[in-house]
Amino acid sequence: MNFQLFSLPRLLKISISIFLFALAFGYFSSFDLLRHTTDLNSQGVEENVLGNELDENANELRFKMSERELHGIIHSHVITLSLLFIFLQVIFYFSSAPKFLKSLLMIEPILSIITTFGGLWLLWLGHVWVKYLIMISGTLMHSSLIIMIVILLYDLLIRKVEN
Repeated sequence: MNFQLFSLPRLLKISISIFLFALAFGYFSSFDLLRHTTDLNSQGVEENVLGNELDENANELRFKMSERELHGIIHSHVITLSLLFIFLQVIFYFSSAPKFLKSLLMIEPILSIITTFGGLWLLWLGHVWVKYLIMISGTLMHSSLIIMIVILLYDLLIRKVEN
């Protein structure tokens, strides 16, 4: 298949671009929530899942997530993020990115979803070292999304049809 995004009709390129901006807006608003609940550090991830009621110096008292809450978070995030990334990956397949980068960015986020949310389960079970794996896989997942959206917007809004 030799189809490329930059060769789409103008209206379709604008529509897909607006979709990507909306997707990015929604995604990064949830990223802001993550920042507020974890301070984007491993200790914050641990406290968000396992609580901090034994820490007398804690600024905010947190309790261990209930199993039901953990199931809800894992269920909703894995399904939603998987759908988000499959939509993004199908569009990204038609980008001008090199084949190696396409392969990497189309596979990595799904592996990171499994690692991140499987890691939350393991952390909840008491395997505290997993918080570092959660941070790494979460960073890779976020980075993949940013890179894909930047490349897609470049192809849709800046790149010209080659003669």
